[in-house]
Amino acid sequence: MSELFFSVLVPVYNVAPYLAECVDSVLGQSYPNFELLLVDDGSTDESGRMCDDYAAKDARVKVFHKPNGGLISARRYAVERFTGDYCIFLDSDDSIVSNTLETLEKAIRESGADCVVYGIRWNRPGGVEHIVCPPEICGRVYTDKRQILNILLNDSSFNSLCRKCVKASCFDGRDFSPYFAVSRGEDQLQSTEIWENARSFFFLPDELYIYRVNDSSITHSVSYDGYRADSTVDRYVQQSLDRCALLLPEDLDRLRNRQLDDLVIELKRICRYCSTPDSARAAMESVLADPFWAEQLAAGYRPAPPLPGQNAVSGLRRRLNRIALSLLRCRKWRALIFFCIRVYAAG
Repeated sequence: MSELFFSVLVPVYNVAPYLAECVDSVLGQSYPNFELLLVDDGSTDESGRMCDDYAAKDARVKVFHKPNGGLISARRYAVERFTGDYCIFLDSDDSIVSNTLETLEKAIRESGADCVVYGIRWNRPGGVEHIVCPPEICGRVYTDKRQILNILLNDSSFNSLCRKCVKASCFDGRDFSPYFAVSRGEDQLQSTEIWENARSFFFLPDELYIYRVNDSSITHSVSYDGYRADSTVDRYVQQSLDRCALLLPEDLDRLRNRQLDDLVIELKRICRYCSTPDSARAAMESVLADPFWAEQLAAGYRPAPPLPGQNAVSGLRRRLNRIALSLLRCRKWRALIFFCIRVYAAG
């Protein structure tokens, strides 16, 4: 295998206070064979100029300026233009550790994997959170697509594109433009292309990505007033799974159980962060009106054993989740709001 060439894909939008730390973490890599693509998605602050300054100083930096189109639009713009053997995704208010590309190059040489998944270190105001691959799967090459899908789908932390180093051949040029407006679940949406095309996955224990909890970022700026359920991503994922046609009934039951658990988490957020009971009620009504969620709620929880290493929901929490979903189906709005705020107050 000849020396690998990496592409680091960075969408940029109004991140002037953080951009230097992000870019410097790439330019300071111990492994030098890479290109850095900065896609300025119509920034209105100094971000665009900062990108141009970096490109003027380092030939490895390539800058593209485009009208604002959102995160998916900027990432796809970069995917269509990178020239590396493999790429990684980096958000412009985050950074990577200094030996990220070196570690990935070694992992790819040893495993031959099309996709390498690694850990993230979350820098929170109150401390650091470590999101790593479970030891049961670390250091193994997976080629069985059913196994791969079960691993990825039953741990939502694997949704992040920023945990994945992906071979160029995994991108098939599919059109994501109908989904440019999606702002929740966009990473899982784009991950479908990767898991459909990657022949093998390798999981690393190393924390290579440093995530900054930025309250002004897209992830942390969603208001729950005016919230309406949108199963666009869930339906797209289901279509991907239908194309793969590899999951067994017990796998689909396990996935539905996780989706229902995630729905309860969303209900908790609705009840906490909507400013009025009427706003919360409208949000929860939208869940019942969504065909995807109506189908999931009708099917309900099914007995499905957890995967090895999977963090199974406790019996108590699952019983509480059932109560919450029962109140939702019966439209007991006041009881559901009280239940979510008081019973899950520490959750």
